[in-house]
Amino acid sequence: MKVASKLVKMDFVVGKIERKDQYLIIHSHPDSTMPAKVRMDAVDLWLFIRAGLNWPVIKYVLALPRLYRQAKAEQKE
Repeated sequence: MKVASKLVKMDFVVGKIERKDQYLIIHSHPDSTMPAKVRMDAVDLWLFIRAGLNWPVIKYVLALPRLYRQAKAEQKE
């Protein structure tokens, strides 16, 4: 995934997700050039889920198997 803000532009590859106390911690992949950690509390996660409960996002999720196969095929070329 791409992260773009006024402070930084970087690729973020999810490496590991864990629960620590009341937080969900998302670590970047160990091979990342810039290690990163995302910490989400229950409110953040609830807002994230609510934001994704709309028809365009649901259609995208349903299309993921096809999109994944296409992306893998393009990487081989």
